[in-house]
Amino acid sequence: MLVLGLLIVHASPALLGQSGDSGTITGQLVDAQTGDPLIGANVLIDGTLLGASTDLDGLFVVTGVPAGTYTIIVDYVGYAQTRIEAVEVKAGESARLSLAMAPEAIQGDVVVVEARLLENTDASLLKKRQKAAAVSDAISAEEISRSGSSDAADAMSRVTGASVVGGKYVYVRGLGDRYSNTQLNGAELPSADPDKKAVQMDLFPSNLLDNIVTQKTFTPDQPGNFSGGIVNIGTKSFPDGFTLKFSTTSSYNTRSTFSDNILTYPGGDLDWLGMDDGTRDIPDLLADPDITIPNVGEARNNAALAQELDAFSKAFNPVMAPTTRSGPVNQSYAFSVGNNISLFGRPLGYIGSISYSRKFDAYEDGEVGGWQLTGRVSETDSLKDNYRFSDRQGSEEVSWGGLATLAYKPHPGHEISLNYMHSQSGESKSRYLNGILLRDLSPSDTFETRVLGYTERNIRSFQLKGEHHLEDFLNMNIDWMGSLASSTQEEPDLRFFTDDYRRLRRNGLDTLLYTIRSSIYPEPTRYFRDLSEDSRSFNLKAAVPFKQWSGESSKLIFGGAYNTKDRTHRERRFTYLNLNTKAYAGDPAAYFAPENTGIIDTTNGRYTFGNHITDASEARDNYDGEEKVSAGFAMVELPLFRRLKLVTGARFEATRMDIISGDSTLAPGQLSNDDWLPSANLVYQLGQNMNLRAAYGKTLARPLFREKAPGYASFDFVGGFTFIGNGDLKRTLIDNYDLRWEWFSRPGEILALSGFHKRFQNPIERVLLHDNGEIQYQNVAEGTVSGLELEARKRLDVIHSLLGNFQIGGNLSVVRSEVNISEDELERIRYYHPEAKDTRELQGQSPYIVNLELAYDNYKTGTSAGIFYNVFGERLSEVSLGGTPNVFEQPRPELNLTLSQRVLPGLNAKFAAKNLLDSSVRKTHEFKGTEYVFRSYQTGRVYSLGLSYSVD
Repeated sequence: MLVLGLLIVHASPALLGQSGDSGTITGQLVDAQTGDPLIGANVLIDGTLLGASTDLDGLFVVTGVPAGTYTIIVDYVGYAQTRIEAVEVKAGESARLSLAMAPEAIQGDVVVVEARLLENTDASLLKKRQKAAAVSDAISAEEISRSGSSDAADAMSRVTGASVVGGKYVYVRGLGDRYSNTQLNGAELPSADPDKKAVQMDLFPSNLLDNIVTQKTFTPDQPGNFSGGIVNIGTKSFPDGFTLKFSTTSSYNTRSTFSDNILTYPGGDLDWLGMDDGTRDIPDLLADPDITIPNVGEARNNAALAQELDAFSKAFNPVMAPTTRSGPVNQSYAFSVGNNISLFGRPLGYIGSISYSRKFDAYEDGEVGGWQLTGRVSETDSLKDNYRFSDRQGSEEVSWGGLATLAYKPHPGHEISLNYMHSQSGESKSRYLNGILLRDLSPSDTFETRVLGYTERNIRSFQLKGEHHLEDFLNMNIDWMGSLASSTQEEPDLRFFTDDYRRLRRNGLDTLLYTIRSSIYPEPTRYFRDLSEDSRSFNLKAAVPFKQWSGESSKLIFGGAYNTKDRTHRERRFTYLNLNTKAYAGDPAAYFAPENTGIIDTTNGRYTFGNHITDASEARDNYDGEEKVSAGFAMVELPLFRRLKLVTGARFEATRMDIISGDSTLAPGQLSNDDWLPSANLVYQLGQNMNLRAAYGKTLARPLFREKAPGYASFDFVGGFTFIGNGDLKRTLIDNYDLRWEWFSRPGEILALSGFHKRFQNPIERVLLHDNGEIQYQNVAEGTVSGLELEARKRLDVIHSLLGNFQIGGNLSVVRSEVNISEDELERIRYYHPEAKDTRELQGQSPYIVNLELAYDNYKTGTSAGIFYNVFGERLSEVSLGGTPNVFEQPRPELNLTLSQRVLPGLNAKFAAKNLLDSSVRKTHEFKGTEYVFRSYQTGRVYSLGLSYSVD
């Protein structure tokens, strides 16, 4: 007989709707060997008629328990009866129990388990990781709150082996977004980013999250399109009883708050809700994409055409340059409410949550540089200075999100749940650059450009799922889920306006001479892009428990999935032309005013035009894509003997992809693959809390719609390159090898060391086609990624009892990657650098990532504090043309501090200081020991103060 258990009794504040002299007992029962929930166990209160049965998750709730001290009896077939003594129930409160039980061959023994307090959700996640079939890492809601993370992207930066690029995109184990898969509660999410597969993680506010689990090795019950990791975002689940929470936070950014120089431009009346009200839409006169704008040459002598061109040109908002404003205090709010009630005598749980934030960011001392290697490395000592600009930027971002979850248990062993989530973000951004453009202008000329943009993003997800325990049919568990999700990204009226000027001295006075040179840089341009992606999925999984040859508990798991994605991408581009290149006199408002736009003179019966619009859109800039993936899998969890478990099986995925160009003369881009993806995970239990894991899995990576869109061409105004689609792209196959030793010394503690190696066949890499700035994704021969990961978390009471409330933790990842350079590109590189290697690092891969944490939690006083440090190693940011050294993002150490204090029961105050080091975001070239700045700016320190109130 053996019972391995962790018993927790946790008192919570008053439950609404419960009688004043009674309380509740809630808890969970799991198998100590496998970590699986024990379904249908009987939980009885000795000496009473009160009790309950555990559900699909091993959870139970006993309500209406009179205040007092009780003995709890737990009965489950195949396990020894367990008695839990001295469980105290207080009026209006909830006693919470958690018990892990080992199977017992000898029936009839009774084990008394002593109660102790559970206070750490980090510990529960670590316990789940310990029993998991695959290698995984996780961050809990508790850790997210303690670290002051505002969204899922911020939280993921603290996960072992994960780095966040651009504040949105998660790279796991040095692999870019192509090699990660993002799920919401187990369902794959669509991406509305035109350039990325990854879901933008900053769309998920932290108050909606329960945890984020990153699975790093493949098991057949998961999609096969990943290699770095599957990032599963778990949203809040319904509580045991009534809960209500509200929080508000104000923050001060040292570079934007109360500054009078934040760049901005007028928006719409709904900007405060993160959505455009139509102010930035294409004018109604030009809404039809098939409309023809008259040519100015024809309109000069034709009244009808002249009037039409005049109306089109004046239909746009004339604002083409930023103004300034003062920066207010940043604000955020969150509210949630939930309960677990009885409906027809069965438990019904619900939770609703909403959050809102508005923040301003700015910098005024940024740098932008363009550098080029113009001769052979052996004959050149420095890079040519093409341009150097000062850089100013201001932004306002509004984000809000809502979550609604409803779950009902109509019968013991059965649960149906609904989940809806909506996240909305709108960001207005203004930028101004000026400096010298030595590549095309003389040193006495000053180049300046302005960018006004607005990006509206949203993601919506609706999920219906069921969990069923069929005790009378093979004791089978069946899980199913249907999911509908959509994601959109709209960029209405992105505006670019560039000119240059020279300072002259005439008649003893300084004069500025302005010019707009379309032969050197693009004319004033307005750009509109709408992208939407819808996904539909259905997943079915069945698990049949059985006993293997020596009587050990085993499990056969099988099922299938069907997923579809539909993407629509539309672009339109309009440019301003003006035959008089000297018409601009330095005032953008005057230059684009109605009197200088459209018809400006009708002398001699001819129509003379100032600024006038031409349609620069191309049909091939638009495409529609569809992807269908049908899958089936089978796997077995099989103890080979008591300490060694094998989890093995295979997944079959049939993929069909079609991309139709807006140019009907181009053939569709297609992908058709049938793939078998085998997997094997071995878990050897070295001790009660120590595992050794080894894993192999074959996975894949598919090209993105945009990358495979035939003939697609899009000019990047900011980057200055043209992206070209490639209809011949193939999918990548990946062999993944993992080894991990892990020791869960005590609840909430871990020490783990991992090694991994990945081999890529036909990896998809960005290739520079020519020195004229054309870029395309192509399959190259092969690539590899190898790395080591170390994770540790330890309470300091092992040093001295006075340090019992302190915890230290951290993780370290060291990664090396290598991918082939295409033959054509390598030939151009070796013209300048004959000794150049034929490989380079994966873009965005950091050679090391370090996270350190010192935390303090005193549950008696309600005080918690933490110091958090994060830094990544130099990583490849941009691939340069020819022999010019590539651009690398330099390490940016980040130090954060949080402090939380309970003021009154349920009321907490929280202070946070983020980015205390305010290290520069710095991207550079390096050539012969000299650093050349590609881009550099600082985001500012952020200090925040918040209050939260909760009723649990």
